[in-house]
Amino acid sequence: MTSSSTQTGCPGRRPSGWSDAMPAEPFGTIFEPKPGLLRTDRAAWRCLQGCREALLLASIPAPIPIDRWIEHPLGISFGVADLSHLGEAVLGAAFVRDQEILISDRITHEGCFRFTCAHELGHMLLHRRHAEVFHETLELPSLQATQLERQADRFAAAFLMPIPVLERELVEICREEALDVDYCLTELMIPTVRSEWLWRTIFLPQIMRRFGVSQTAAIIRCRDLRLINQPTREFMPIRFENALRERATAPEQAWMRVRHGRPVVCPPEPRGRQEE
Repeated sequence: MTSSSTQTGCPGRRPSGWSDAMPAEPFGTIFEPKPGLLRTDRAAWRCLQGCREALLLASIPAPIPIDRWIEHPLGISFGVADLSHLGEAVLGAAFVRDQEILISDRITHEGCFRFTCAHELGHMLLHRRHAEVFHETLELPSLQATQLERQADRFAAAFLMPIPVLERELVEICREEALDVDYCLTELMIPTVRSEWLWRTIFLPQIMRRFGVSQTAAIIRCRDLRLINQPTREFMPIRFENALRERATAPEQAWMRVRHGRPVVCPPEPRGRQEE
């Protein structure tokens, strides 16, 4: 990835202290996991680094080819099959003893397919001492299984959207959209009209496309990150979580456009002026 400029405030510029080197820990130069999530992030990052090294890759790609990597280099048998015999709502299954992951042939959404693959991989790597078989379903898990299911979900999000790669892609999004990197990464963490517009129209759709994930997975991942130097600052303001899923574009956001690297309101000119 090529930096477009080194001048302060220039669209596409990388944040100060930026490095392309793959870190040993699952932290970037900007974000880190929230407390309680470090174990799953570390497990996902170690697995990703092992895949990268085994495949002799200079960097981790986006989107990550999760279904191929499960088989090679991870060495786990993988397949798509009819899993209705395990239950009508079963999306995927991890068979720990047999070292096999199966995904339901009923899944048609790519984001759901990829997340289920990573979820079952999480069970395989994190929970092998808890059970020999895990089923991912659309049904609510029992209280006993809730913690394991949440860990598998967090692992899946961390595997598909690792922090260093997410930061790299955020900078690339800013470059492609002619956005000021420092301004936007700061604005995204503030619950403002401009921030919600940036999330809704640019960053959330781009993250979904670049990482091959659903809207829900992208929101969960961004919600679980915080600023390194200011740990009380969440990457995605919590008030946006439901708003981005449910609410239509607010009236004041309808006329927003990017100008000089920042979102500004650009209402249409009066009809009489347009006709002159």
